[in-house]
Amino acid sequence: MGALDGKAVVVTGAGRGLGAAYARLAAAEGAAVLVNDVDADLALTVAAQITASGGQADVAVGTISTWDGAGAVVERCVEVFGAIDGLVNNAGIFRLAHPSQQDPDEFRAVIEVNLLGTAYCGLHAIRAMLAQGGGSVVNVTSGAHAGSAAMGAYGASKGGVASLTYCWAADLTGTGVRVNAVSPNAHTRMADTFEAYLGAAAKGQNVHKPPEQNAPAVIYLLSDAAAAVHGQVVRIDGDELSMIAHPVVQGTGAQDAEWTVEKVEAAFAAGAVGPISPVGLHRAQLDL
Repeated sequence: MGALDGKAVVVTGAGRGLGAAYARLAAAEGAAVLVNDVDADLALTVAAQITASGGQADVAVGTISTWDGAGAVVERCVEVFGAIDGLVNNAGIFRLAHPSQQDPDEFRAVIEVNLLGTAYCGLHAIRAMLAQGGGSVVNVTSGAHAGSAAMGAYGASKGGVASLTYCWAADLTGTGVRVNAVSPNAHTRMADTFEAYLGAAAKGQNVHKPPEQNAPAVIYLLSDAAAAVHGQVVRIDGDELSMIAHPVVQGTGAQDAEWTVEKVEAAFAAGAVGPISPVGLHRAQLDL
């Protein structure tokens, strides 16, 4: 038996790269898959690959960055397959710019697709899942939200996705609807763009990391085997599977009933406030 036997799953941005890998493995694990992409030819190709392999697939072409567009994708899944048991919020776009050169229209486009598209699809799916008694939403975030050069728009959008995951998990605890996120790493067109923009500073972004390497963790989170996993961000980086910590208050902090600027300065100088975190995603030092 497959991990997703009998389930109906929507994968957005599934025409290529990571989304296509998620869609193909979901189908191989028994799910009926609704393939969404803005490019009709790409979506149809992935759906045809699934059906040729003996799986079930349908296509919903169009953008998910509007409320109605996102709703149409979820409605199509319910119409064709009778339910929506899983949603992979994968669709996203990528624009690089230094803050001094950031184009405001490009910034808006990234937020609309990556954050609003995730929010709109998730809201429609959650409502349908609550009505049917359960389901699993897997959002796609990125380590870029912890800080990465030239990724202000992208990092902000993915930080918003992480926050959505935490908040929806708090809302939905005990309902049968679970919300988690993944932070994947793969050599896709996005990695190529990153390398072309930053050159040697990109350090061979995700070389030798195929999209398919990320798919098993996504399928696990969609499955009933992950019933106890809720509100988490799972990171896949080549052969490593790990967890990204939620924002935390570090240490006990400094206390004073009447803070002044001078007292704040002194607390920082003494290290009493807590450790200063490095910029970017970093590995926590655990006391074992």
